[in-house]
Amino acid sequence: MSPLFESLVDNSMFLLSHEMSNENPLEGGEMENYLRIEGKAEPQFKLQLDDKDVNIEELEDLMGYSRIKTVAELWLDRNEFGDRGVELLSTAKELSSLQVLSLAGNKLSDYALSSLANSKTLTHLKRLFIHDNFLSSTGVGELAQSGTITSLEILYLKQNKLRTDGAKALATSSAFQNVKELYLGRTQLGNDGVTHLCNGRPWPSLVTLSLAQNGLDDKSAKILAETESFPKLNTLDLYNNNISDEAVDVIRCSPRLKKLRILQVN
Repeated sequence: MSPLFESLVDNSMFLLSHEMSNENPLEGGEMENYLRIEGKAEPQFKLQLDDKDVNIEELEDLMGYSRIKTVAELWLDRNEFGDRGVELLSTAKELSSLQVLSLAGNKLSDYALSSLANSKTLTHLKRLFIHDNFLSSTGVGELAQSGTITSLEILYLKQNKLRTDGAKALATSSAFQNVKELYLGRTQLGNDGVTHLCNGRPWPSLVTLSLAQNGLDDKSAKILAETESFPKLNTLDLYNNNISDEAVDVIRCSPRLKKLRILQVN
């Protein structure tokens, strides 16, 4: 690892509280705080390397970084390592404790999702942010049937062209039974996609669903109001679709969505 890149990594490490929380890192001088704390059991770090032009060679070097095994959150949005970099991350034993991985805006293809789906090391991953890439139903289908990526609680897939077939893949998922938040804004699902999503395998843990900007109309609203697939849903985002006030009332009054508390529309 070059001294310059090592310095960048050192200054991008943020010490997390004992119970990992994306919203509650310890503030100010995180690395210095860690070095001063004695008897701290299993410290966990957030490593924030967004927009740093990290390439595949630097990513390889990162796996040899002295503190990489303490990283619980790895944020790598908008970098230069591509699908090969995700393949490397998916096989790195050093990341076996990783709980959060963010790969937004990296020009990734379905090959990246296939690598994640077949990972034998990322078994503790709880949050995956992989929005704004070039993913399709093929990659989502592999991830949805993964035998190891089964601990996910938050999944960001927005701004990928999943279309109807992507919704079909999600609807048959065996890996997403623990997902609590699913973000599918701007994925070109359409009414047919929502139909498949609502009529497929249930999402027993889902509390938040975003379907913003998907070209939906009152047909989708009716389907959502009648579905039994989301028994715990309390937040539904339908922003910037073509849904009438009457259809909104149908959702609000649905006996199937008893736990719904927040409904976002135009």
